[in-house]
Formats: sequence, structure tokens, C-alpha cells
Amino acid sequence: MYNKFLELLYCPDCCSVLEDRGQFLKCVRCGREYRKEGGKVFFREIGFNDNEGQDTDSIIFKAKKALRKYPKLFEFVYHIVYPSTGKSSKQFVESLSRDAIILNVGSGVLKIDERVIDLDYMPYPNVSVVADARRLPFKDESIDALISDALLEHMKSPKEVVSEMRRVLKPRGQIYVLVPFIFSFHSSPDDYYRWTASGLEELLKGFRKEETGVRYGPTSAMTTIVREWLSIVLSFGVGTLYQIWNLIFLIVFTPINWLDFVFSRYRFSSNIANGLYFIGNKR
Repeated sequence: MYNKFLELLYCPDCCSVLEDRGQFLKCVRCGREYRKEGGKVFFREIGFNDNEGQDTDSIIFKAKKALRKYPKLFEFVYHIVYPSTGKSSKQFVESLSRDAIILNVGSGVLKIDERVIDLDYMPYPNVSVVADARRLPFKDESIDALISDALLEHMKSPKEVVSEMRRVLKPRGQIYVLVPFIFSFHSSPDDYYRWTASGLEELLKGFRKEETGVRYGPTSAMTTIVREWLSIVLSFGVGTLYQIWNLIFLIVFTPINWLDFVFSRYRFSSNIANGLYFIGNKR
């Protein structure tokens, strides 16, 4: 997979071809070099100032960061806390042809499938391309299918990211997007947006809709609100208490979230869903 996708890459600075020079890729036009290390290509350098989280949800963030060292455990815990009742990105990948070129933008630590090229801002173990989602280092119309799973809310300019994703997709290329609707603030490194079902379709109007639905249901949305409300009230304005209560109620309410296997299938559940997904193809 590593050698296969190298030919799809280009220089994001001048949109030119890259030559493989062994330990780095070099742009034939501007001469810029991008290092290769540990099965990854770095289109950005990792600095000491890179901050994956903010203080407002630091205890939960630190717990998530610790779990990310164990991707399988992280995936297991995440799906226990937030049971997925709609079509997942994994199911989307399984519906694609075996020879499809698939890019996961903002993959985090999760490896959906060995066929998927993982791109993220941070060099997690599964990531093959370390880059900014606003400047994808892939040639125009080079990707068959693209995944954006809980990424866009963390981007200051989601429309810019969507435009980039559309650029790299082949004509009629398929896309899977998951975004939050009723969900609490969660830094990674920050958190900016939420979408309704119609808002998501407006954001993705450059794609022809094939399927939309509730990925995380109204029960998860309700427990999120109650958890936050109780944490605020019982914290008495003390940040550490707020974070501790938030983590406690996250654990306490987890079993209730599983009611979404029933309620997320009810009519109007998307009106207060925790998370919504969109599947479509490039117009």
C-alpha cells in the first residue's frame, strides 16, 4: 500500500510531481523536500507547540490520549460509550470494490481497513500521510472514495476542507462524512461547528446524496446534555470538579445510550441526533 499511493502524491505548494529520492520526496518544480520515515510521508513537521487539546475538557482528553496508545482498546471503548446505530465508515468501505483507492482524512488512531490510506495532522502509528486537511497532497481526481469521520467540526474552515476532498475525488467518486449535531464541546485540538441534517446537505451540496441517516441517536444526545448540565451544577464553578463529574457521568450514562438501537430508528430521531452521516458521490 505504501509504495502504491506514493505515485498519487504531489507537492501541495506548487501542485507539481514528486520524485522518490529514497528518504524523501522532492518536488520537480520548486525543489521542496518531504521526508519519509517509518512508513509515513511528512507534509508538515511536528513541533513542540502542537497542541492536541484545550483545558476545558482536559481530563477526558487525557484519558482519550492515553487510550490512543492502544488503538484497538480505544475503538472498543469508544463504541461502548457511543453505540453506532447507523451506517459506519467501516461498512461504507466494505461496500466498495476491492481495488478502490480509499483515503481517510483525519483518521486519528483508528484503522478502518488495510486498504485505506490514513491521513492525519498527527503522526499516529496507522497514519501514512501527515498533512493538513486543507491542503491535501494528492493529485486532482486521484481518489475513488473518501472518508471524513468526525473531522469537520474541528476545522476552522470546513468548506475549504470539503472543497479539497471534492478536488481529489475522481468523477462520481464516493464520500462518507460523519458530523456531530447535539454533542458537547470536545477539543482535538479545538471544536468549532455542529450540523443539522439539512445543514450537512448544504455543506456537501457539491455531492449527489445517496444516503443520510443517524449514526449516533437521540438518547446519546440526551445523556450528553444531562451529563454536561449535572457536571456544571455540581462543579460549583470549579474546573477540576467539572471535569471529574463529566468523566463520572460519562461512565454512568453509557448503558442508557444503548437504547438508541431502538430510538434512533424512530421517525424524527434526526431532529435531536448525536451524530449524522452522509454518503454521496461527486457531481
